[in-house]
Amino acid sequence: MNARLYERAVAAATMKRQIRLAGDVQQRMFPRVTPALPGMDIATVYEPCFELGGDFFDFIDLADARVGLAVCDVVGKGVRASLLMASIRAALRAHATSIRDASEVIRLVNVDLCAMTEIADFATLFYGILDAQERSITYVNAGHPAPLLFRQGRAIELTTDGGLLGVSTDWDWPSRHAALDPGDLLLAYTDGLTEMLNFQDEAFGRWRVVQAVEAALAQGMNANGVAQHVLWEMRRFAGLQTRLDDLTMVAVKVVHNTPIAHCRRQESSPTK
Repeated sequence: MNARLYERAVAAATMKRQIRLAGDVQQRMFPRVTPALPGMDIATVYEPCFELGGDFFDFIDLADARVGLAVCDVVGKGVRASLLMASIRAALRAHATSIRDASEVIRLVNVDLCAMTEIADFATLFYGILDAQERSITYVNAGHPAPLLFRQGRAIELTTDGGLLGVSTDWDWPSRHAALDPGDLLLAYTDGLTEMLNFQDEAFGRWRVVQAVEAALAQGMNANGVAQHVLWEMRRFAGLQTRLDDLTMVAVKVVHNTPIAHCRRQESSPTK
């Protein structure tokens, strides 16, 4: 009996160590710095629920002062979700660097995902191309919570038609284009933010996100300040309630144009 208990303890410790190592590898996939786009202040928040997460965010250098911005949420948690996350990230990077059409990029990512997964494996993804020269974003949404564009006291949802990734190769994902004005703030996030529950089983919800962002903007906060304020308000709402989902946010605040030579790279802030 003691020998069997010892073997189980050793096996459990080995598994825990392997998961921790896999978590370290996954963390290194996330951008260490935010892009230096002229006229755009960018900040991130990432908090996995467990050692291995299914969320990811990414920035893809597309040259000509253009950057691909991705926020993704893979179904499930743990090892399976982390492997799917890595596969989607790799496919997205492979296609985005050679194809300018955002709709075609997502279509090809979906084809790849459908070819290598089962029907129960799917993901939501927001992909946008930030253009600093045009001061605009061209975006596609594959079943993901619509990012919010805050402009002069209004919160505008960046919506498009498009289903989940990994379900059908027959679907299309149309893109849309939006101009970005100085003072605008774009917030993309996963549903771990809006679906966080308090002890009354009430969700934080979209309207509390809007309130938190508007309060931060009223105080003149930069992108990082806005993201951290939203995170603080969510934590204050939830109290000591256990978080059951990964949480990711990317905030982009549009400022007055700055020469590219004067832009510096900023540290990204994934947190555990």
